[in-house]
Amino acid sequence: MTRVAVAAVLLVTLASTACGPGRPDHKAVSDVGDVVRIPRAEVEDGKVHFYTYSAGGTNVDFLVRTDGQGALHVHLDACYSCYQYRRGYIVEGDDLVCIACRLEYPIANEVWDFIGACAPIPIHSSIDANNVVIQRSMLVKAARYF
Repeated sequence: MTRVAVAAVLLVTLASTACGPGRPDHKAVSDVGDVVRIPRAEVEDGKVHFYTYSAGGTNVDFLVRTDGQGALHVHLDACYSCYQYRRGYIVEGDDLVCIACRLEYPIANEVWDFIGACAPIPIHSSIDANNVVIQRSMLVKAARYF
């Protein structure tokens, strides 16, 4: 093998392994009026569900999860320190894991305390009989993290 071929193989190997896991797919949602509604039946299952909302051409990624007590929570798919890397979070087993710094947050925990400056950024939302309701203005403000 020539030096160029060896270098090319090495580069491809590093690129495919060094970057680590990629972001999960995000389901696109849109607003109706001034709110985004996520059906409770879609997210009340103890799992993490990823969504994206287009705010003026910027995709704002967020997640909805059910904690171990059955309460629903909404967070940006970003944190105060790692958002600049635009990597977000993935689910590994029973944890939500920051792709950039690898900090883990148990999905079942009611509250995710900050570890350093890394923690999913909470988004104010409300719950009605059938939906998780997020004000469009909250997602527009959150666009600065994306």
